[in-house]
Amino acid sequence: MGLDTLLDATAWAQELRQYGLRVHPSGWETDERMLVWRAVERMSQALGGARGLRLAIGDLILEKRATGGGGAYAFWFRPPWKRVVIGEALLHQEPRWLGEVAVVHELAHAWDAHTAGLLGRMLGRPGRLVRGMVQFVGDEPGPTWYGGLASGLRGWRAAYEEWAESVAAYLYPEYIAHLAAQPREREWVKAFGKDDHSRPGLGDRHRAYVEARFAEIRQKGTRMNADKRG
Repeated sequence: MGLDTLLDATAWAQELRQYGLRVHPSGWETDERMLVWRAVERMSQALGGARGLRLAIGDLILEKRATGGGGAYAFWFRPPWKRVVIGEALLHQEPRWLGEVAVVHELAHAWDAHTAGLLGRMLGRPGRLVRGMVQFVGDEPGPTWYGGLASGLRGWRAAYEEWAESVAAYLYPEYIAHLAAQPREREWVKAFGKDDHSRPGLGDRHRAYVEARFAEIRQKGTRMNADKRG
């Protein structure tokens, strides 16, 4: 996406359609549009391009709100049913790329929701990605305090966040480096008897699982391209 497109809110919103994102152009500052674009571009590149991101998340609405944090709503009252909201405070963190991490985190939630059936989404149940992660990683701690044992979250809600933080940590190694300076992130595993795990950090099983899910989407896109040519 060129600079001219990013400076034009309407053109920016139209460009995001190919990635599966429906965005109302009004209300987004130029730096916020650039931030969203960088996050979308980084995630889509790992998924094989714009089509890959759209295959992963389906179609969803992306909205900015003045207050509050981020949220992903797997079922909503109007098409395309899935909706991601990002609070202004998340978009204006320091360092600024933490806003990109927040966007990717919520898109990861939407990705999992896209693998759940309609009834599961209506009932708030996890999709195939979260369920598979829980089985695959076992007792390996999540990559961050928020996506790990010490977050205070319980049950599937904790697993939701562990998945989203794993995707964010996979795409943004600098996120882990940034958190490593915070005592809470370095020390929380001691209270859970996990001293052998370096924190924060994306464990081997978490990394392998996330890499496999990205590869699945890339392979699906390759097969679709081959079928189209055939």
